Amino acid sequence: MRVTMGMRRVLAGCAILAAVTASAVGCSSDTGSTAASASDGSDASAFPVTIDSALGSVTIEQKPERVVTIGWGSQDVALALGVIPVGIQDMTGDTGDDTGILPWDAELLGDAEPELLSYTTNDVPYEEILALDPDVILAVNSGLTADQYARLSDIAPTVAYPGEAWLTSWEDQTTIVGQALGLSQEAEDLVDQTDDLIAQAKADHPEFAGKTIAFASGTTTDALNIYLATDSRVTLLQQLGFTISSSLPTEADSFAVQVSLENLASIDSDVLVSWYLNTEIQDSLESSPLFSSIPAVARGGYVALTDPPLVYATSAVSVLSLPWMFDAYLPALQAAAEGASPLT
Repeated sequence: MRVTMGMRRVLAGCAILAAVTASAVGCSSDTGSTAASASDGSDASAFPVTIDSALGSVTIEQKPERVVTIGWGSQDVALALGVIPVGIQDMTGDTGDDTGILPWDAELLGDAEPELLSYTTNDVPYEEILALDPDVILAVNSGLTADQYARLSDIAPTVAYPGEAWLTSWEDQTTIVGQALGLSQEAEDLVDQTDDLIAQAKADHPEFAGKTIAFASGTTTDALNIYLATDSRVTLLQQLGFTISSSLPTEADSFAVQVSLENLASIDSDVLVSWYLNTEIQDSLESSPLFSSIPAVARGGYVALTDPPLVYATSAVSVLSLPWMFDAYLPALQAAAEGASPLT
């Protein structure tokens, strides 16, 4: 696998954490085993620990040795903390290949081969998870229902999301996973490192300041889905120095609001970022004169995301996906902020 500069940043961050804590073992590619092993630096005195979530409270009695992760990003945090899960979500479709493993996770997994679990909001692989005999199930950024949570809790202590489904911030996810694994201080170090990375990117790109931002997706040919101002895709851009457009929705039943073709001009921002379900939908939308009426598109402030891992990385921000994405994302955002990214 080709190691990109973003991956080098991930590995460098992992090395820094290892030097600070002396307990993070996940930076080595010589893992050799598929069994999850919580880092030797886990604080045994941190257990039992009780963690609250929107679906209920869970008590983890002792340091987990066999960890299963489903949903977005919990495996990233576990790996960054030196813990290799026995089972992770199969990400085929988001990886750009047939491995089912995201590129930033592959670097830290090394030779380990966790079970790949086909989890969706409507389909939880209970039997496969049960067969892994987990000590804890981490679903900190997921779409679990109350019934699914209850069934998983019968298998092992399950940690769900703290607020709304699929809307857990990368900061909260890192802190909660660290707490569940007995690695709270190491998790705080990860948050600090990632905050520093974002702050440096903001300082390196003063052109972002004062520019309004919106984030969308194209999943049908007759509308765009506009993400809420509170979505992690949007809040990351705010952390980088952009201003959230006042045209973005602040409340909805989901994390995005559909805007029809004839109303696309209402998406009023200096920069618009959008990903697409496939090239056919992208081509259909971009070829419409109504799409060209979007203010950001008209002024050359449009960023189209098409590479599957980059789409996922910007959608599921984590302590590993964020440094990986920056090499491609920041230059694209810079061109858009400067009005040099016209629709072609």
